[in-house]
Amino acid sequence: MTSSLPRFFARRPVFAFILLLLFSSSTVFAAGSEGGHHDPLAGFLLFLALVVMGAAVGRWASVKVHQPPVLGELLMGVIAGNIGYHFLHAPLAIVVMNLNTANEIFLKMWGSGLNVTQIAQTIFTAEQLAPGGSGERLLSALTGPGGGLIFSVEFALFVLSQLGVLLLLFMVGLENDVAGMMKVGGRAAAVGIVGTIAPIGMGLFASWMLIPDVPMAKHLFIAATLCATSVGITARVYRDMHRLTSRDARIVLGAAVIDDILALLVLAVVTGIVTTGSFDPYTVARISILSFIFLGVVIGLGGYIVRAGIGVFKVIDRSHVLLLYPLCLMLILSWLAAKIGLASIIGAFAAGLIITTGHLEDEEDERNVTEIMQPIESLLAPIFFVLMGMQVNLATFVDPSIIGLAAALTVVAIISKVISGYAAGPGADKLSIGFGMMPRGEVGLIFASIGKSIGVVNESVYSALVVVIIVSTMLAPPAMKWSMARFEKKHGYIAPMAD
Repeated sequence: MTSSLPRFFARRPVFAFILLLLFSSSTVFAAGSEGGHHDPLAGFLLFLALVVMGAAVGRWASVKVHQPPVLGELLMGVIAGNIGYHFLHAPLAIVVMNLNTANEIFLKMWGSGLNVTQIAQTIFTAEQLAPGGSGERLLSALTGPGGGLIFSVEFALFVLSQLGVLLLLFMVGLENDVAGMMKVGGRAAAVGIVGTIAPIGMGLFASWMLIPDVPMAKHLFIAATLCATSVGITARVYRDMHRLTSRDARIVLGAAVIDDILALLVLAVVTGIVTTGSFDPYTVARISILSFIFLGVVIGLGGYIVRAGIGVFKVIDRSHVLLLYPLCLMLILSWLAAKIGLASIIGAFAAGLIITTGHLEDEEDERNVTEIMQPIESLLAPIFFVLMGMQVNLATFVDPSIIGLAAALTVVAIISKVISGYAAGPGADKLSIGFGMMPRGEVGLIFASIGKSIGVVNESVYSALVVVIIVSTMLAPPAMKWSMARFEKKHGYIAPMAD
């Protein structure tokens, strides 16, 4: 019997992880609640280990059922977060579930000199601060035993997750060649533009019809989140079907990149509107122009930027140049984007776009930038997805209106992208291209998290958006495979060809 237990858990790692989570909850989620002297890093190390393990288990489970790994990471976060929040009543789980509010409280505390309780009274309503309310639970976690240590653990994970997001967008940019995008032609541009406009229009209409009493900024952010397309998921489907070099694959992948660039520009504009509190044509024009100038200058001068810095880094540390220079360039451009009022992920994406292996050839290292950066991204990006999952409160779906909102936005998310496929022109597999534009994946999650962090998306709407992202991402691969098989049976396979 004893020897059978390891085999049982080896074959069922999901159960093993959940059991480990339950046994570790008193140590991790209640970190710092005991008296005595502690290493303040200890609780963080254990929770970080659980997050990394949970992400790995989630990826394993997703691959087993032929789903994108990001879904497993997200769902493991949803499971762990809701167990810790609703059943274990764990302080750290409560803080993570209310991550952005907790960060807001501490930022105001450091800036005003007020204590946590005083600031909480300015943020939460009387109902939320009543016994059992969300505000009261968060306040108890932050002011209870080890509250400061709990926040330190949460903040450290938050920083790592944000670095993971930057690395993720950097890798997305790295996997796309600007010159190749230019050669794809007008078909990809048409699909990408329609794939941005249709979700915005349909998303605004659906949001306004279902939640008419909220500010326009919330409608805009919901619509902006629906714009994104996950390039990686679509590319994986084409690769698995050995069609990555086909004309349709090049159209949809080029369109997805164009769509992401346009979506990032939309995000910059919407974020500017939200932070200023009003729709100011001057602000919108300024942010739009800044976005185009930033991307245009970085992409246009990319070769010069890379070559100018690479020589310096080869002198400083030639053996690690393929790691240090791309990483520093990503961080600098991310900072620069944030400095001029854009999302930092735009800078990370731009850094990836301008770096090519040719610029960073090193005779002493046969690996390329992607191979070197991939392990770091594989460690940090899953932390982001697990933490995003831990902020999805399943209790919000008790409200039928939230279920209705999630269902309606899911329908809009699917239809609006399928429509974009019909802009591909004659001879193309339009339906497959539309399905290829459908998965929101990691980019959609980043958009939703930004909306939550700046306060424009509340807990209920955030949970609804995560459902939209999960469903659209899960449906895309089987829908693409079915559609391509249907097209091939009806018309015959279109061989790889130039556009």
